[in-house]
Amino acid sequence: MLDHVQIADAIAESLITNGVRTGTRLPTQKELGESYGAPRHSIRKALDLLEKRGVLGARQGSGTYVLGQLVDYQISSRTSYNHNVRRLDASPTIEFLELRTRQATPEIARGLGINRSARIFDLYVLRRSNGEPLCLARHYLSEDRFPTLSEHLEVATGISDLLRRIGMQDVRRSNSSISARMPAKHEAALLEIPQASPVLVLEGRNVDAKGVPVEISTSVWPASRIKVHV
Repeated sequence: MLDHVQIADAIAESLITNGVRTGTRLPTQKELGESYGAPRHSIRKALDLLEKRGVLGARQGSGTYVLGQLVDYQISSRTSYNHNVRRLDASPTIEFLELRTRQATPEIARGLGINRSARIFDLYVLRRSNGEPLCLARHYLSEDRFPTLSEHLEVATGISDLLRRIGMQDVRRSNSSISARMPAKHEAALLEIPQASPVLVLEGRNVDAKGVPVEISTSVWPASRIKVHV
């Protein structure tokens, strides 16, 4: 028999796999108990856990509902946030929170193939799906290579569009990595999740048609709202 943590994980997996939308009412605890072969108290503890993770919300006298947008996210050589979200018939948007220039760290310099003394653009963005916060990301690009980047922020509809506007028509993902951690306080606030809810961290690098690094990124996602395929 599954324990309440396993049941919670199974419910979250089912919501993502079936593309269940925000606002959908879950079956009753009795029905869930029959589906998972578990007693009512285990189902109740599983639902409580998913509430703490920010996945579900209970309405007095009405039932339990899905709170956050759930995304089945495909990482490939042509990964696109907008494409992944539109596959779910959802509307993707991006908010450019901050753009600053600074000296590259040794790690970023290696990733971009530039000198350690070089300057980079550090772009911080918040991505939404149907108006709900879904992803925080930092994108790093060489300032010397793309000096006009800041001129295109007001009209760019996303990072892929921004790259096209600065001359990068053919960009592909060369490598990706995934890890998990707890969110920082400001990340939890921007993503509108409890600080006790874990996040997935996706790191990637994009290169041009000749294999020269164009951009590296680190994005933070609520673990309860995303299922990643590589």
